[in-house]
Amino acid sequence: MESRTNQNANPDVNVLVREKIIHEASVQFEKKFQFQSLPPQTPLPPLETLYQSPPYVVDALQDQKRHLNEVKNRLNDFEISDWHQHTRRRSSLLPILNELRYRVKAEFVTQAFAKLYECVSAYDLINTELRKVYSVHLCEAPGAFVTGLNHYIRLNCAPRTQWSWFACTLNPYYEGNCPGNMIPDDRFILHTLDSWCFGADGTGDIMVRENRNAIIRRRQRFPSVHLVTADGSIDCLNVPEEQEERVAKLHLAETVLALSLLSPGQHFVLKMFTLFEHSSVSLLFLLNHCFDELHVFKPCTSKPGNSEVYIVAKYYRQPEGIEQYLEKIYSNLHNTSNAMFDQSAVSDTFLEQLRTCTARFVQWQTDVIESNIRFYRANDPVEDQRLSIFKQTIMEMFFDRYHITPIRGNERIVHGVKVSDGPNINQKESRGTFNERVQLAAAADANVTERLRSLWDRLDYLTLTRQLFQHDASLNDTPLRSGPANGFTLHRELAIVIGKTIERVKSSKFALITCIRLLNDTVDLCRTVINGGKMTDSGNDPITVTGNTISIVIHSYPSITDIAHYEKELFRTIVRTLFQLIQQNCITSPLEHHSFTAGDGPLELIIENWLPLTQVSVGLLYLLKLYVFEEVEQLSPTRLVLRGLRKSGVTNLVVIHDAILKAYSAASNAPGANKSVLAIVPITSLLDGGFHYAMLNYNSSLCLIYCTRLLEELKLNIV
Repeated sequence: MESRTNQNANPDVNVLVREKIIHEASVQFEKKFQFQSLPPQTPLPPLETLYQSPPYVVDALQDQKRHLNEVKNRLNDFEISDWHQHTRRRSSLLPILNELRYRVKAEFVTQAFAKLYECVSAYDLINTELRKVYSVHLCEAPGAFVTGLNHYIRLNCAPRTQWSWFACTLNPYYEGNCPGNMIPDDRFILHTLDSWCFGADGTGDIMVRENRNAIIRRRQRFPSVHLVTADGSIDCLNVPEEQEERVAKLHLAETVLALSLLSPGQHFVLKMFTLFEHSSVSLLFLLNHCFDELHVFKPCTSKPGNSEVYIVAKYYRQPEGIEQYLEKIYSNLHNTSNAMFDQSAVSDTFLEQLRTCTARFVQWQTDVIESNIRFYRANDPVEDQRLSIFKQTIMEMFFDRYHITPIRGNERIVHGVKVSDGPNINQKESRGTFNERVQLAAAADANVTERLRSLWDRLDYLTLTRQLFQHDASLNDTPLRSGPANGFTLHRELAIVIGKTIERVKSSKFALITCIRLLNDTVDLCRTVINGGKMTDSGNDPITVTGNTISIVIHSYPSITDIAHYEKELFRTIVRTLFQLIQQNCITSPLEHHSFTAGDGPLELIIENWLPLTQVSVGLLYLLKLYVFEEVEQLSPTRLVLRGLRKSGVTNLVVIHDAILKAYSAASNAPGANKSVLAIVPITSLLDGGFHYAMLNYNSSLCLIYCTRLLEELKLNIV
């Protein structure tokens, strides 16, 4: 890449300053530590010694933790969005990402793309002589590790190298998954669904044994696995001091699964954070036994002020007895009463290496935080000039080191679509200072009056700021790639998915997560007040039928404790009501009637207060509008009407009824934990065109209406 530093040089800048900047930029690529390798054939500690000792602390590591937290605590009163904007402005990451996006035109560029590329390049994790490469990616959403690896392979391996991959992650389409634990961005996933494994229960949770087993079975399609990556994390924004403990089980599950997938002699990349607790000591000690080389690396494209590091483990030894070891560790994922290894089993030499390692990374991190604090809201032209040169220098070094150039369009994973142009709905957002967020969280444990006030404030905020999508989108919009207009038949549309029962909707592709979270918090307060005897549980059936109108009683919504069961009953009610309406009007030969009129107009079914948040509910509406009725219309923010029976509407209704009831029956007999129907049509059909955006707008609005009605009911009872 042509150097531009000298071209942009300001003669007023001292040469010594430039040399210092170049040195500082070079350091960003050398945030590394390597543990001493153990002699070959070093045995693992005896299996029977695992989880026999209580947790312990390593004083030297705890000293590092205290020092880091003291520096982090200085940020507690900074407004988070303002602080993030400040640190982004100072970060050298954006120029690199812009080059990757606009000059290299790489596929689905995110920060993860660049970090993976760095890891693979810096540690030669792909043997470029291989003609076939196989990789598995754990906790991978949104998928940029995959596109980054593809880019590396296409540039560095032989032109006809075959690469096969699959990935797993918490399923962004499973409505029972907590949004704080997953990344909802599915722009890449939606185009590569066949390469994703969400386990036996559809959640994608690798801490569930049947899902782990399903991933291991999927790996058996590959003759070998050359690289496993694991990029999982959990949102710890409001409890940053607990990040290491909160993600410990996830990191252990990722590691156990990775070692079950990886072929001997191959490599593993694991994202971790701080390395102060006994859980991290044990995990790294295990990896030190299992690999010839163990490295800790902070890529220059990792945000320098956070604790993120990547563990790069090279040349898997697959030590004797590892299978039994992994099984015992997996069985103890949730064991918080014991440490994996007794402290006496961990050598002093290893602990001293770890102390040196953490000291280095803590120093690098605290230097950045303190520098960012020093220049927060400061007007310093000299620093601005230094920062500009630093960003330019590190960007040039990045491309000089890693030689990233464009690849051909037909070498991309997704052809004909620019994945990054798709909408990333439900991006994570935070506001306020850390201390303000702590106070807000405390409101959840406050008295009911305070909780009610807090919920009203959030409702007002969301009502004013809620995002609308494609204002002209309609629930009646024709799908772009499916539906009868594109040659699809009802039988081709049906695609039943069975998985873990959804008791509560925590996330959805069909409503803003902020609205769903507010509704759930409102329902929780209702249940608290009901249990406290201050408000009466309606006890009524939440579904009522009057003539051709089905109504969902909003005040009964808090009594719904099993969404899957409620959806099944609603499905039955809709189908039963339709059959009754049809029978009453003597439709016996639907194929002979293009349309049907009763009284003054066509057959209509009105549904009030229907909040279809899951794939099952949205899928049912989708099938009814395409294969049973001529159109669906939103009469008001709370009322939908389906009208105009299609020529084959009755026949299709029977097919839908039989197929879905058969699926529910199969789910009830499925092995493992409680199962139910998770989907009845492909998710790709439901996220296709204007229908999806209309669904988003309708549901998000109705969520807020639900909240308003329930909060008004609460106000009458507790104020």
